[in-house]
Amino acid sequence: MQVNARLAAIDLGSNSFHMLIAKATSRGYRILTRQRQKVRLADGLQADLTVDNAAIERGVACLKSFAELIKRYQPLQVRCVATATLRLAKNRKQLLKEFEKALGFPIDVISGTTEAGLIYRGATAELAQSDQPMLVLDIGGASTEVIAGVGTEPHVLKSLDMGCVVWQNRFFSKGIKQESFAAATAAAEELIRPLARTYQAHGWDTVCGASGTFRALQDRLRHLQSEHMDQAFILATMEAAISTGDTQRLVELGIREDRIAVFCGGLAILIALVKALDIKQIDLAQGALREGLVHTMLAERSAAR
Repeated sequence: MQVNARLAAIDLGSNSFHMLIAKATSRGYRILTRQRQKVRLADGLQADLTVDNAAIERGVACLKSFAELIKRYQPLQVRCVATATLRLAKNRKQLLKEFEKALGFPIDVISGTTEAGLIYRGATAELAQSDQPMLVLDIGGASTEVIAGVGTEPHVLKSLDMGCVVWQNRFFSKGIKQESFAAATAAAEELIRPLARTYQAHGWDTVCGASGTFRALQDRLRHLQSEHMDQAFILATMEAAISTGDTQRLVELGIREDRIAVFCGGLAILIALVKALDIKQIDLAQGALREGLVHTMLAERSAAR
């Protein structure tokens, strides 16, 4: 890979669209710009599994803004991937046609396993210890990835059909209540429990969280001037959320305004993961899917030399 070559990695998630433009260096890459827009694509997923026009329009508007940045930075390579909502959408062809026209580049709808592998790579690429057993969690808008590996190599990769947008709409549309959390957590546990033995047999020394739910919890830790994202903190956050009773009041807990809309959906899924897998503590991952894409592009170009 030539040093100074620019690369763009774009991740069309079910809640947010992300773009990262980076410059290759002798030691890896340097980020030039990072963009994130709340498109809420999964919010537009209707009962017949078509995505409504309002969500499509939000996606098109976002991708047009990404296209302008691509024009400005002139990357040598652009790779765009779409995840759970595009995997589910019955009108996928229409979405891809409109999104590709807005962006000006092809979009690859990746499988859940491929998504999990890219997330793991992005989360572990900067690890100092290459033999460290890891568990990486990513709670997306419509899917949740759970990946166990050693160092930068993933071994157990699962993508589960649950996400913060879907769970928020399903369980918290009428406010934040104890029974809402109980139902949301039970539904998530039902999906995780059959896999628990496999993950626990693999084992891990460190657990990393690589999505907005974990960044929101990190915001709350700072608000409390605390450090550890452990079981007690996560469960206490649920009780604090219930005491507010209202999504708009979550800002009182130190949750940023742009994260509150789907926070309880993501938190319920996390509580289920923590319980089913007996997770003691979670660190915030330094990378996710888009970083995994950049590392993959760098590796491919290096191998092609």
